[in-house]
Amino acid sequence: MVFYECLMTAKNTSNYHTLTSLMREVSLKVVENGGIVRSIQNHGVRQLPHRFKAKYADRDGNRYYERGRFISMFYDSSPHTMREVEAILNLNEEVLRNTHLKASNKFNEVNNIWETKNPYVMEVMREMEEEELQKQEGEKDE
Repeated sequence: MVFYECLMTAKNTSNYHTLTSLMREVSLKVVENGGIVRSIQNHGVRQLPHRFKAKYADRDGNRYYERGRFISMFYDSSPHTMREVEAILNLNEEVLRNTHLKASNKFNEVNNIWETKNPYVMEVMREMEEEELQKQEGEKDE
């Protein structure tokens, strides 16, 4: 499983229930494929760095947006599931842009099976060697 961060920008005029159902659909897709949704965060409506163009005009005829709602989602899943999530987001009209990042965290190093490359395992092994040396020195002194 890979730890992903999905940052999406939705229309600032999007309905709360529409975005909630989209997040529910994406979360369900991740969980159905054996993944774990760690967090969904709504960062609110913010000014966009430049005008974003929507795929289709809305009911009022607006196609360009200068403000957008930023939402981030952190989840663990397979790369295949990540592509399915991207497909869901790309098909939704409320999403202006989305980006997937392979997020890193401390657990990536803990899960590393190569002992020589894992700093946590190396530290424990160093402590065990020091304890062994102290025991040997204690036996020599007796």
